[in-house]
This record gives sequence, C-alpha cells and structure tokens, in this order.
Amino acid sequence: MNSEINREKAGPIAWMARNSVASNLLMLVFIGGGLLLAGRAKMEVFPEFDQGMVRITVPYPGANPSEVEQGIVLAVEEAVQGLDGVKKVEGQAVEGLGAVMVTMVVGADGDRVTSDVKNAVDRITSFPIDAEEPVVAQVTNRQQVVSVIIHGDQTEETLRRYAETVRRDLLALDDIVLVELTGVRPREISIEVPRHVLSGYGLTLDQIAGAVRAASLELSGGSVKTSGGEVLIRTNERRDFGGEFEDIALLATPGGSRVRLGDIAVIRDGFRETDQ
Repeated sequence: MNSEINREKAGPIAWMARNSVASNLLMLVFIGGGLLLAGRAKMEVFPEFDQGMVRITVPYPGANPSEVEQGIVLAVEEAVQGLDGVKKVEGQAVEGLGAVMVTMVVGADGDRVTSDVKNAVDRITSFPIDAEEPVVAQVTNRQQVVSVIIHGDQTEETLRRYAETVRRDLLALDDIVLVELTGVRPREISIEVPRHVLSGYGLTLDQIAGAVRAASLELSGGSVKTSGGEVLIRTNERRDFGGEFEDIALLATPGGSRVRLGDIAVIRDGFRETDQ
C-alpha cells in the first residue's frame, strides 16, 4: 500500500504540487503565449482547402445543349478520360456553354493533373469554329469575408462602373487579396447595320464581321534578326469599347475616300442578353 502511495506522489501532479513556483511560471508562459498568438490566429468559418477537382469550361455562343454536347463536352471527356490521376469525368451541356468536371484520385498532385488536363484540352482540334477559348482551372474553396451590395436608381452601366471602382479600392487595402464582381452581366458590343445600307454599299454581314475580326487582332508575328539583336513583332489591335470600332475601314473609293464602320453602323456598348 505504501509503495502505491509513493508512486502516486511521484507523478507530474505531485511534482507540480511540491514545486509551486515552477508550476506558476509554466502557467504564466502558457497564458503569455496564448495572449501573444491570439491576435495572429486565423479564424475561418469555412477554411480554404483543395477539393481535388478541375473544371473545364468552353463557351459556345448561340448553340443549343445538343450541339454543345456533341461539339464540346464529348470531345473534352474523351481527351481527359485516360489521364493519370483522373478518377471521374462528368460533363454538362447548357445553352451556349459546355462544362466538364474532372475529379482527381485521392493523393494526386493537383498542379500536375491540372497541367495535364490543360495540355490535353489544348490539343483538341475538333472544336466548332464559333467556340471560344477553353478555360481550365483547379477548383478551390475560398473564404468569403463580406459581401458589398451596390444598388440605386441608376443605369446598369453606372452601377457597373461604380462597382468596379469599389473593387479597385478594396484591392488597394493590404489585408485584401481577392475581390470578385458578381451579379453583373458580361459586357457586349453590338454593331447594327440597316439592310438598306448594306444593299446601297454592296456589303454583307459576313464582310463586315470579317473586317471587324481582322482589325481586332492581338497576336505574335514572330521575330526579325537584325545587326542590333532580335526584334519581336506583335500585332496589338485589341479593341475593348464600341467607339474604338468606328474607324475600321470597310470600302475605299477610287478618289481615296473611305467608308468606315462608324459611317454606316450604330455601335453600342452594352451587356449580353442573359436570363438574369
């Protein structure tokens, strides 16, 4: 019985009871460390984590779900199905957009799988000519801290410009790294040419679309080697606003005058028609 009592007295609690100064100092260290780290602790309602998924989206304006499935979704599914680290592939076709969700194998390298998926999608050559560039991104969960709602008796363009100003001001703060603009329609530039004007100048909509496309290029033209070094050539004719399209030349007369797009068309900066 005495030996059991001695063993109990030799435990950590008994030691701290016999050494009150050391136990109090240890308690103070714990309290001080807690107070010091309390202000630095990251508090999250939903912590950020990697969901192990990659999303591929390909816009296909004007196409119905059946056309999107045949031209976009099936091609992407076939391209990524057999890649290393891919567990499951699920596709979705809606009007004007094809989306494919790739689920990774547990423990797979997310960056490597994402890179492999992007390379596989970039090698697809069977996309319809009207399909836009595919977007490949790894799905991550981000913590939403606060939502700022902007409203008022103003036009949609005015509210959009004010929201973009607020977004830039928030990003200028040191503690904010990401601000997303949601609830707004994508921008769209509309070019309207009356039928009688087309007939009067002998033009077609395809000719106008071709002139607009050719005058709105932003691509690399290669390089030229000179005695002073290598000169990179790049065409930088990107146009982002309707007024920048007005000076596109459509026709030239023998006298040297030109018919420009702004002379025969109504060009408006607006927003894409959506169900929103």
